[in-house]
Amino acid sequence: MDIGAASVKLAVLERVKTGGVRLLQYSTTDLPVDSTQETDRSAVITATLRQMLREHGVRRGRAVISVAGQSVFTRFVKLPAATPENIERMVGFEAQQNVPFPMSEVVWGYQLIGGASEKGEYEVVLVAIKSDIIESLAKAVDAAGLHVELVDVSSLALYNAVRYNYEVEEGCMLVADIGAKTTNLIFIEKEKIFTRAVPIGGNQITQEIMREFEDKKLTFAQAEELKRKKGFVGLGGAYEEPEDPLTARLCKVIRNVMTRIHADVTRSVIFYRTQQGGQQPSKLLLTGGSAALPYADHFFNEKLQIPVEFFNPFRNIELAPNLDREALAAQASGYGGAVGLGLRLAAGECPIEVNLLPPYVIERREFNKKKIYFAGCAVGLALVGASWGYYFNQRAETEQKLLGDESNPAPDTLQFRIRALRKLEGQITRQQKNVEHYSKIRDQIKNMAEARVRWHQILDDLAARLPADTWVIQLEPASGGVPVGGFGGESVTSATPGASVAPPPPPGSPEAIKAAKERQQITELVIVAGSIYKPTEPDRLQKPTEFVTRLRESPYFDEKTTNVTKGPTPKEGDMDFTFTISAQLKVPIPL
Repeated sequence: MDIGAASVKLAVLERVKTGGVRLLQYSTTDLPVDSTQETDRSAVITATLRQMLREHGVRRGRAVISVAGQSVFTRFVKLPAATPENIERMVGFEAQQNVPFPMSEVVWGYQLIGGASEKGEYEVVLVAIKSDIIESLAKAVDAAGLHVELVDVSSLALYNAVRYNYEVEEGCMLVADIGAKTTNLIFIEKEKIFTRAVPIGGNQITQEIMREFEDKKLTFAQAEELKRKKGFVGLGGAYEEPEDPLTARLCKVIRNVMTRIHADVTRSVIFYRTQQGGQQPSKLLLTGGSAALPYADHFFNEKLQIPVEFFNPFRNIELAPNLDREALAAQASGYGGAVGLGLRLAAGECPIEVNLLPPYVIERREFNKKKIYFAGCAVGLALVGASWGYYFNQRAETEQKLLGDESNPAPDTLQFRIRALRKLEGQITRQQKNVEHYSKIRDQIKNMAEARVRWHQILDDLAARLPADTWVIQLEPASGGVPVGGFGGESVTSATPGASVAPPPPPGSPEAIKAAKERQQITELVIVAGSIYKPTEPDRLQKPTEFVTRLRESPYFDEKTTNVTKGPTPKEGDMDFTFTISAQLKVPIPL
């Protein structure tokens, strides 16, 4: 299931006895969502998938899905030669350094690309995505009756499809996947891959058409239909314009957006050659829904001066006898991502095999593996219960005879055994209390360790956001406006002169309990900073405002309650000035 911004493409593949892959079913359905609006698409995706499965008679089973390139953080890193265990540790360190989100909030994976280079280095592709994004997509697919088996990245799935269908010749092959929101560029060499996402696609063309024909007040859907029915890429230059004025305006709009895509392609080629050590592309494969616009191949051939052709993902794939060959050929280039996803299960092995399964799917899979053991245990317990029931019924009268005087039982009676067991029960209760006590100590140590790590992260982030010519003079942790060092001192947040101070809440009241809890954690940092005073500069006092703005963009400080509490008041002749900022923490740090 290739779930894009504007459509869903389905491909059903199976492995044949000869070792190849056969296409059984394929389908494309537009998503009834305005692609310009950022809304939750889960319900729409679920309804669309159910309709596709029902209309095409596809039985529900295992599914491989992908996430769009713009939603995924992708980084190609080089690592020194090391053992597999050390490589895994180094990749984990690189992920912590490069992924722009807390690692607890992402699903990530990696894979080595090829073997070691001549220098002994390994190249690794590192991918990560926010957990909530991938969980929302996977649950939408689950709700349609499919079992998510794998979650791939759209650009990497397309890479697998290209490698399955095309021989990688000497030189570099460039694949341009022009989708609705993004154009994914994939550079492919024999032992090398590099991907880059450009935030321009078919939706930008549709939006430009709406602006061009503003007098007609076209909706997004109407502009999209006009683009598909009458639009093509204007070739310009010596080519004659269409006789129809409307078509001529339309083609110019499309060419302008395509020219922007070409500019980004050129910049990406330069980056690939200079920063990644790659070769100049000698061939371009076009794919994606927006690449199907007429004359798109001629446009890129004219601009790049290299051979251009549409990608055929079914080149080495057997087609089921019932499929319409001509209909499939007309839209084949748009199925590269769907075929690449299907190959993950049908082909058995692919060049790149990352899997961004959300945690809840992994937990469900592990539980399903244990179901058979749970069933066996249940049957065994039932048989054991029945046997013991029969046994106790037979022994009831005999045991009753063994009961002696409860106040002074004989050593061989049941009452004597019960008294011994009660003593043992008391010992067990005491040990359980000890376990609870040490569990609390363990949790306190764990909280201390987590707080220590957070302090390193906060201080690194604070240092990175300091403006030029600015330094930190004093950094004081506080809780509810009170320094954590001593709660009897002066409040950090200054009171208004003449204002009455509220009396402390009575002991044992809810307010007092809440205040006691707040004193057990750090809720804000009071930062006293200094900066060089330059009277000749127009914005000589902008440093406090700039510092506060940067802190509000931090993932650790609250945007609304981080403010300057004491402004700078430099005098004539001062070399520097100081100011105070109260930076509220989004997540308090326990003491």
